[in-house]
Amino acid sequence: MKFPIAIATVTWIRTDEERHVVLNTLKVLNRIQVPIIVVDKSSPEDRKVIESLENVSLFESSSLTKQVFLAQTESAKIADCIFYLQSDKQDFAENTASLMVGEYKKLSSKGMLIPTRTPESLQTYPEFQKTQEEFLNIFISDYVGIENDYFAGPKIYPSSLVKYLGQLKGEVGWGIESFYYVLTKRLNMSFNFLECSIKAPNDVDDERKTHNYRLEITKWQIDAFLQGQKVIL
Repeated sequence: MKFPIAIATVTWIRTDEERHVVLNTLKVLNRIQVPIIVVDKSSPEDRKVIESLENVSLFESSSLTKQVFLAQTESAKIADCIFYLQSDKQDFAENTASLMVGEYKKLSSKGMLIPTRTPESLQTYPEFQKTQEEFLNIFISDYVGIENDYFAGPKIYPSSLVKYLGQLKGEVGWGIESFYYVLTKRLNMSFNFLECSIKAPNDVDDERKTHNYRLEITKWQIDAFLQGQKVIL
């Protein structure tokens, strides 16, 4: 028998500040009392702390794409639905994660539950990121047929979507988001939204590296979005 929901996340601790945020986020999520699948490529010391959490199962992988895929596939083995989020979302973990799990359990049709950011929380994001995500939201909103904020990060969806990952090719990183949005639409699953406050996490790289990384994310999202439309269902 599977669990109703499992949390899937990846970690990669690079700085002392990031260590504090990631470990605190996982400790908060651990209190929700659902299984947590963590795929990590941090230091052995940090992995020991993560592995000590009672609800955590820890795995290791190299590239971001492999990390994301492994977190998904391992979560799908043990749960009917997956709560997917990045491990630097401490503010979200503390204020919204438990509420989101409760809201998902209330849904009569277990499709996709997506948190959307309030106007106030959106103002905490850098202008470059806001512009980048506005662009991403344009083509996802157009495809789904519902204009909304799709790229806050966390989301809950049926683990049945994971079986299609084998058809996704190349390095797509966080592009799995757009891939799942396309599949949710094509499979006639419901889109549900929960407005909440999600503050921007602090960037760990300089401005140019961060902007280049945002452009890389855009490439991943577009690639996975186009691939999702060609998946054999």
